[in-house]
Amino acid sequence: MSEQLVLHRGGWEASKADLASVPVPEETDSYVPVPYARFIEELELHIPRFGFSISAERFGLNRSGSQMFGVFTCTNGNNHQGYALAIGLRNSYDRSLSVGLVAGSQVFCCDNLAFSGEASMHRKHTANVFRDLPDLIYRMLSQVSTIQSRIHKEIAAMKAMEVSAQFADHLMVEAVRGNIVPASRLPKVIHAWEKPQFSEFDPRTAWSLYNAFTEVQKSRSPRVQVEGSLRLTELFRSSLNL
Repeated sequence: MSEQLVLHRGGWEASKADLASVPVPEETDSYVPVPYARFIEELELHIPRFGFSISAERFGLNRSGSQMFGVFTCTNGNNHQGYALAIGLRNSYDRSLSVGLVAGSQVFCCDNLAFSGEASMHRKHTANVFRDLPDLIYRMLSQVSTIQSRIHKEIAAMKAMEVSAQFADHLMVEAVRGNIVPASRLPKVIHAWEKPQFSEFDPRTAWSLYNAFTEVQKSRSPRVQVEGSLRLTELFRSSLNL
């Protein structure tokens, strides 16, 4: 487990034991809660069937434990690109969130996350959720192999695309407007862009700029990382015509 994070709005970094200790609410005619531990177990059961192994995991709780978020980093022995598959997961006990998964990438050198919205799964806490969950997870993971080629192409395109200081400033302003990063964190994004911590991001490319954003986001909760990364990816796709 990484060092304790300072999470906003009452959230905190959590272990699997922490997740299992949260009381599961009673089932009703219209609401069937999915225990956090069972959701994770189902995912852990399916991931190896697609040739991946889980190399790292992070979890967070929010709203006094009524919301759960997490990220699995998965590898398959073909990681020369410098990044691995990342799977974001979420669940809740207060009916605020469906059971959900989304796929993306995690950069090896810095653990930055880059999520894409093409491969995802969501299921409401209603009747037959336990019957449907394994098939939904299987189908979502089946999509991963399809979108991996797109992810590779997008990252390769960003690495090859030089970005001027003016255009970088423009994207930073658009990121604030799009609620991707709060204005208060913009100085940190600028610092990460102008003085990157890792040599991989020294080139003045779109990929380096993207990681300046995600470098700042990674100190926040798994929920903020996943949701912010999805919006950031859409901004870069639309702005760079990826």
